[in-house]
Amino acid sequence: METRRIISFGTSSFVVSVPKTWIRENKVKKGDLVHIEDRKDELILSLSGDAKPEEPKRILIEVDNKDLRLIRTEIVSAYLNNYDIIDIAGKQLEKNAPQVKSIIRNLTGLEIIQQTATKITAKDLLNLKEISIRTLIRRMDNITRSMIIDSIDCFNNDHFESIYERDLDVNRLVFLAFRVIRAAMANSKLAKHLAMSNLELMYSRDIILRIEKIGDQTKRIARHIRNATALTTEEKKELSEIYKHLMNDYLNAMKAYYKKDILLACQIEITNKDIIDVCSAYKRRNDPVDTSRIIEHFKSMRTAIKNISRGVIGMEENPFTIPTNV
Repeated sequence: METRRIISFGTSSFVVSVPKTWIRENKVKKGDLVHIEDRKDELILSLSGDAKPEEPKRILIEVDNKDLRLIRTEIVSAYLNNYDIIDIAGKQLEKNAPQVKSIIRNLTGLEIIQQTATKITAKDLLNLKEISIRTLIRRMDNITRSMIIDSIDCFNNDHFESIYERDLDVNRLVFLAFRVIRAAMANSKLAKHLAMSNLELMYSRDIILRIEKIGDQTKRIARHIRNATALTTEEKKELSEIYKHLMNDYLNAMKAYYKKDILLACQIEITNKDIIDVCSAYKRRNDPVDTSRIIEHFKSMRTAIKNISRGVIGMEENPFTIPTNV
């Protein structure tokens, strides 16, 4: 951070110099227009919309002598870091090409534009300005709700495979949301276009993480219910009732988020111990391995629900204008 002195200019204006490094980095020249945004105790200086577009960000990922898991991590990392073009190359690429292409297809907006035996080039075709974080959260929420409903029904019918596929859909949306959030936090013009402050972006990222966590727990609960073949009718009924209570808490947490209802969020926060105690009491009475795992996932899910409510409580008034139809 630099300190600059304000200089009086004429009878009604003041002037402050702009760092030369910023001028060079943004290729600004004499006569170019800049925007000045007054936001409470700070002024935001940004380039005019007529500024020249930036060069595409490009990265090369070498695959030779690398585990496929590491290759996947590097591709996903490049995606989350908003690289426009990702080149994956190496003499050993051909044998891993199907898996690499599958990784790319699971990243929304990333498309393969060129492929040879030793190189795959993927390009980002998304316009981040057209993506709404709030809409992505609602889509993740809707999928997660359906997963919970079907997971509860797993006490009677096996829906694990379907729930597993929907969890992958949630993961794809999470990656996309993180990508947009990172870009918006690094680019104030994009954040303004999305009508989200950095604080809301930060809390939105946290809420997205919690929804993903709940989806993961839902998938695991469904898998353990499938394996818990020795559960009695009474045990199934009791576990189902606890699960329904959790679902109601989740629905209320998301309602608090959409309505910005601080009181409802606080209520979810202060009742967290109640459902945790119910889970612990059940576990003390019933300790088969699969039942115990279901209960632990219940607890983890309730903690994630509590943290959604904390995110709502932590949000402050947005300095931007928020669309009323979102």
